[in-house]
Amino acid sequence: MAEDIKIDKLIPRKTPTRWHWWFIVSFLILSVMTWLFYLYPTRNIGPEQPIPFSHRVHAGVKQIDCRFCHAYVASGPRAGLPVMQKCFYCHQYVIPLHPEIQKERKFYQSNVGVPWVRVFYVPDHVQFNHQPHILWAGLDCTNCHGEVRKMDRLQSVQFEMNFCITCHKELNAQVDCWLACHH
Repeated sequence: MAEDIKIDKLIPRKTPTRWHWWFIVSFLILSVMTWLFYLYPTRNIGPEQPIPFSHRVHAGVKQIDCRFCHAYVASGPRAGLPVMQKCFYCHQYVIPLHPEIQKERKFYQSNVGVPWVRVFYVPDHVQFNHQPHILWAGLDCTNCHGEVRKMDRLQSVQFEMNFCITCHKELNAQVDCWLACHH
């Protein structure tokens, strides 16, 4: 007689209710949103560049000093973009067949500069010079540009006067408009 008892009668099966479906759909949506926010590689990124350049890889993982590529940061008013020859100092040997390196090589061989998209903006009426900030104030690039060592693509920043004034006051630096920036 014990054999006549079926398992289905001992464990009643429930059909999913609306609540169950709502929970499952909500869980899936939340999972996808979490994945997109935390794992998707393009979150919090700046403008797309003609050749994807990762500051995270170069300055972070490879620990290349900012001044290696931006050679004029301590000696002139502008940090400057590296010449392509500097890129091929390494990429002649390091992943030279990567499609993006090949793309840059075409720019280099045709003697045409890469049309980089500008990321950091200072208004035209402001005369900003990196040199005193780096040499005299001893500031690190991250003070103004953020943790570029952690960014694949730099985030656009338009520096506004309040940003500069706040920093100048904290460092007891010149805040006279005409002497400091607007000359």
